[in-house]
Amino acid sequence: MQDEIPSMTGVPSEKHALTLAPGPGLVSLSVYQIDQSHQATLVQTAEATARHAKTDAGMAGCAIFRAKGYGDVAVLTQWLNQGAYAQAEPTLLKPPEQDLYQVFWNDHVTGHSTSRLTLEDRLFHFINVFRLTPSKRDEFVHYFQRLNPLVRVQPGYVSTNLLISLDGVHAVNVGQFQTQQDFQAMLRKPRVAMGFTQGVLRRIVPGPPRLRQYDLVAVSCFNAPKTGAMSMDERKNSHSTSDLCRLPSAPGRSETPDED
Repeated sequence: MQDEIPSMTGVPSEKHALTLAPGPGLVSLSVYQIDQSHQATLVQTAEATARHAKTDAGMAGCAIFRAKGYGDVAVLTQWLNQGAYAQAEPTLLKPPEQDLYQVFWNDHVTGHSTSRLTLEDRLFHFINVFRLTPSKRDEFVHYFQRLNPLVRVQPGYVSTNLLISLDGVHAVNVGQFQTQQDFQAMLRKPRVAMGFTQGVLRRIVPGPPRLRQYDLVAVSCFNAPKTGAMSMDERKNSHSTSDLCRLPSAPGRSETPDED
């Protein structure tokens, strides 16, 4: 997808970037909880699935995350629309309907209304998964937005991206900091920690979120299908239907254990 915000590194490349922006766009997010010994295999399978995805699969792009210190693998896929999702074949890139989300709200340090997922920025990522208390979705959103100013002033902060599941059962925060050290320093701030606990203490959420810290290892952007017949020259010169960019697959443990 075409990005709308500048690179955090100042490099104006748009080739391998997904944008996250509030709106009706459909996003799926699956977090696979597996043993760390099988993590590399699952990452490779997800990458191969993205590499061989067809242009008519209804996907705009996907991002693959590898947990630091745990075996989890997270796959975020952007869909052209709900009909395209419904018609797609089940793969690692297409989770069950319970994992369908919309980007409800975001905040970026630059003040732009979008964030981006790209390897070139070399950012640290974390994903919080919240189980929502029935009938308290709006209260959760207000709590989350009130808490964010405490987070965005911390050194290294880049963005916050709040996703709400279509069934209203879960919320997800896909967050970005410049480094893992910046993020972990933020977690040690008493005022920030107290803000995080308020959601549970006030029963806005039934329990603390599931937090994992990640390396973004691959981003794949899918070309829009062409209309009409393709000429022989176009067929000869055409490349893969997806454009996959990845990091080396050798996993590394985080120096400090992740927070549960």
